[in-house]
Amino acid sequence: MFESWKTRLLFSGILLGSAIYLLIPTLVYFRLDESQLREVRRDKHAFAKMLPAWSIDTHIVPGLDLQGGVHMVLGVDVEKALKDRAARTAERLKDYAKEQKMAFSDISAELLGTFASTSERDTFTEFVSKKFQELRLVSQTDAQAQFELDPTLVSSVRRDAVDQTINTIRTRIDKMGVTEPSISKRGSDKIQIQLPGFDNPEEAKSLIGRTAQLEFQMVDDKTEFLKELKDLPEGVQMITSSYGRPNGSQGKDIFLQFPEEKLESVKSYLKGKIPAENVIKFGSLGPSYLRTYTLDRKVALTGEELIDAQVSQAGEMDSRPAVSMTFSAGGARVFDELSGSNIGNRMAIVLEERVDSAPVFNTRIPSGRASITLGGGRTHEETLKDANQLTLVLKSGALPAPVTFREERSVGPSLGADSIQKGQMAFLVGSVLVILLMIFYYRISGFFSVVAVIYNLILMLAALAWLGATVTLPGIAGLLLTFGIAVDANVIINERIREELRRGKMPREAVATGYRSAFTAVFDSHVTSFIAGLVLWEFGTGPVQNFATMLIIGTVLSIFTAVFITRIFFDMVTANNPKELSI
Repeated sequence: MFESWKTRLLFSGILLGSAIYLLIPTLVYFRLDESQLREVRRDKHAFAKMLPAWSIDTHIVPGLDLQGGVHMVLGVDVEKALKDRAARTAERLKDYAKEQKMAFSDISAELLGTFASTSERDTFTEFVSKKFQELRLVSQTDAQAQFELDPTLVSSVRRDAVDQTINTIRTRIDKMGVTEPSISKRGSDKIQIQLPGFDNPEEAKSLIGRTAQLEFQMVDDKTEFLKELKDLPEGVQMITSSYGRPNGSQGKDIFLQFPEEKLESVKSYLKGKIPAENVIKFGSLGPSYLRTYTLDRKVALTGEELIDAQVSQAGEMDSRPAVSMTFSAGGARVFDELSGSNIGNRMAIVLEERVDSAPVFNTRIPSGRASITLGGGRTHEETLKDANQLTLVLKSGALPAPVTFREERSVGPSLGADSIQKGQMAFLVGSVLVILLMIFYYRISGFFSVVAVIYNLILMLAALAWLGATVTLPGIAGLLLTFGIAVDANVIINERIREELRRGKMPREAVATGYRSAFTAVFDSHVTSFIAGLVLWEFGTGPVQNFATMLIIGTVLSIFTAVFITRIFFDMVTANNPKELSI
């Protein structure tokens, strides 16, 4: 099919036309003024409106170092995800074991089973091995058996925690209106986030870093273990209060009250003193004080069942902003059963390990709706802003594990503009010098090589535009390097043709032999570069991966243009068997 140079020329022309079509959005994007760029960054659909109706809207995206923005590296607490999974598995195991009438004393959140006898222990461990394949027995004593999650499941939970965090963060960033984010995994437990053109790092941190882990737990007002505590830390008070129940009786509310700065000392004091079936969590009590809530360890309902969240008003006579929540059918059913069996009791709404409120169930709630009231001594505008932000975070889903900010920096737009100018100048100067040298040294054949290299560059940019790739300064360096690799391939071919001409062969035969003998050397050198690019992409991060992407794409296209495109020109000029060749 490609034996005729005319057929190959037609194919190359079609390919070039397709590449130019793919590059149109990129050419339009880089001609936008600052006000248009701000509009594009604010509204992801704005850029499509600036293009012809027949054009695609994917384009090359300038990286953080080229246009300024926010760079962050987040660490995902995968160990917390594993602990949560173990605790949920322990609850499932307890519930299922009770259904099957299996005898046991207790199963802790750490998967430690306690039994009344050795035979009870053996029966239970056999039951676990058959029915709970995700667990395995680690060790046992006469009255206890320690289980752990299967190593395969542990690896899966670790991986899924990071992957789910990436998906959740991507959803949140989309809702922020950032149109060109770069979110990538670094190592086994870190995530790199780059928000080009975004100029509010604090807002980004606030939205991205919130776990939004929403839990509903029953308050255990029957326990009085707090009353038995002695030698309370300085500044900590024991408070006994009451609340009204729908039947007219009074419920007891026993808690510790202390200044916020005493939180760590209170946690340390309570360690080892809390009953196994309970957990202590904290909530605000005024602008600078906290209080304890004694809750059932079992989480009755989580935010995973949440399907909608809206900013609302706290009540008909209360204008404070609130967040109203609607649960799925399954969540509504659990909420209905929970409220029906706990009328007169309190349920804590726990957001990010802090008790937001603990309302009393006055009646059964079949609608599956709940509300979080925001306050805390702030202005109405500040509270409303927090309500809007919380709504956005809840809608986009909770993070499966807490995250911490490992790195954080902002790149100013002036640095971005300076970087663009330097990158453009480096590429322009390097390209011009290479082109002049090729034409000076190889004459007409050098011109053929230059055309092939430019063709290679157009195809490479088109591929990047089609992928919507991000280009950074290291990426531009990779682009220039592949430019040099493409030139090197043409130099090898031209030198092989020269050698054949010196042996006295006619131009047409010299071209055919030269290409044949040069192919192995060209292919080997490109394979080496390609492998180096793969290694850099696999083990590198951020800018290194961007450099590697350019190297991989450029290397593949370089072989094509060096062997296929330049051969078209040589076959064209040697079609009539000329006696000389300009090389």
